[in-house]
Amino acid sequence: MAEARSGASGEPGRPSPDIADVACLEHGEQVRVQAISDATQELFDATLALVQHELGADRTARPARRTLDPQYVPANEDLRAIYLLAEAVGGYEAFNDLVNVNSPGHVLSRDFDAKARDAALTPADLARLRDYQEQIRNSLRNANAYLRDVVVDEFTRDELHQLHEMILTASARAKELNRILGIHYIHEVERVVQRLYQFRTQMHSVERTVSGIFMVNSEVMFVPTNELVGCVNTLFEAVGNSYLARNVDGVLLLAARNLLIEVASFYSYYGKEQIYTLFQRSGGAVNAQAVTARIRSEIRRLFAACKRDNKLVLTRLMSNAERQFEISVETIQEEAARVAFEQVKVFMPREDALRPVAKKGLMRRLFGWMLR
Repeated sequence: MAEARSGASGEPGRPSPDIADVACLEHGEQVRVQAISDATQELFDATLALVQHELGADRTARPARRTLDPQYVPANEDLRAIYLLAEAVGGYEAFNDLVNVNSPGHVLSRDFDAKARDAALTPADLARLRDYQEQIRNSLRNANAYLRDVVVDEFTRDELHQLHEMILTASARAKELNRILGIHYIHEVERVVQRLYQFRTQMHSVERTVSGIFMVNSEVMFVPTNELVGCVNTLFEAVGNSYLARNVDGVLLLAARNLLIEVASFYSYYGKEQIYTLFQRSGGAVNAQAVTARIRSEIRRLFAACKRDNKLVLTRLMSNAERQFEISVETIQEEAARVAFEQVKVFMPREDALRPVAKKGLMRRLFGWMLR
């Protein structure tokens, strides 16, 4: 549980948000982040359970499984153990990574731990960590499938114990990677909040006109789509990390949610000439359904590039009540569409401004011409 705290890391010369204010919290209120499960660790637990079952199981009564081809199993006892363990975890490269404390993967995670504490990782660093994380997951998936499919009688009890230790090592590596990525994502959420707050500051100084053009200091405001999509992706990647859910300031996440809703709603209608065209075509009767459909379409396009639909539940703890907020693609899209339509209604043209002017008949035009 995290208490509301003021401020967020910002850039020199740019406004920094008071996150408690952006999260709309009163003094003394708190935000609790609901814990989320780690699918990788759950699979590790299931795989460990399989090994532990084999260690204590009666091997005389078990269903038929695939046997290993003897021509590939080395006769030498040490080589045989290495072969079986490597087969179980997906190959010799994965085996060496798990048994060697100086393996490239282990060194990589150790080095990036210090970097993540100081600042967010670079895209190249992040890509290397994710590749290693996927390598560990593949070793686990392979071990799980192997234990379900292969005749485990091929393993001696000592080899099963070694496999058990390797899986524990892989589990520890996975937890470490998850922690490093979680620290990185906390930095990234702070950056997203800072950028969205800058957009919001601009939005509040906008001059809104019925033509659909929005001006800030006599210049058309521009929200870069790619940058906004990047903010969306970062936030939803972050909320899927179990370490972040346990350690992030919940107020920061609630502030990020509020800012994303506000900025996404503004993005869906600002400078959108097609919305004004809908007003013109309505002939004086503004079609709210058509406007809402256009807004929803713009918001869906923004979130269509979102790579992950992770979900996280926040609970705002007030003095005598609790209120839950969900961070998910669906709920944020719905909230953004609602806010956008409320804003559009403010600058919708009056019916008399859109009513077409009646055309003058031929006699009226001739009479008017004669009186000039």
